[in-house]
Amino acid sequence: MGKAEETRKSIIEKSAVVFNKNGFQRTSMSTLTQALGLTKGAIYGHFTDKDDLAVEAFRSSVERIRRRIGERIGDHEGALGKLRAYAESFVVLFEETRNTGGCPILNTAADSDDTHPQLLDEVRRALIAWEEGIVRLVELGKSTGEFRLDADACAFAANFIALIEGGILLAKTLNDRKYLERSVGAIDLLIDAMLMAIP
Repeated sequence: MGKAEETRKSIIEKSAVVFNKNGFQRTSMSTLTQALGLTKGAIYGHFTDKDDLAVEAFRSSVERIRRRIGERIGDHEGALGKLRAYAESFVVLFEETRNTGGCPILNTAADSDDTHPQLLDEVRRALIAWEEGIVRLVELGKSTGEFRLDADACAFAANFIALIEGGILLAKTLNDRKYLERSVGAIDLLIDAMLMAIP
């Protein structure tokens, strides 16, 4: 990776936290230059405008979380083990998530709704990819005999996402991780309901 690419990557990663904590509307170029220690010209040398940087920063935030969760579930066998580890990952990573401003999907969805169509489209893409990934795990579990064939993968995925996002919102706002832990407990019950009956 060349120096220009390294600088661009650094700008994206650092500004991702700024955007996630402040939101797009409240993040000015002056805020970014101060946080990054760069001039506007240096930033604009890598990005067309604030919108361009915000989109890249959002994608970077989502990819960081995806990677961190992937690391945690990679060692688990089967769809059942992976799904349980997937949900538990959000509890394990909660402090890291809180320190970087909370869930970027939740924050950006609230910040961009009705105000920034391009960012809202990015949020929609991230949510669809998240949902599809969970559906694939449930379908895998059905094909391997871990889950009942009539398990509704789409309904499970929607409930999984809603419980995680709601749990993060409550835990961060009320400064108590127990709310997220309760959400993960509810997900475990939903997983249990999909399990094949033991004869």
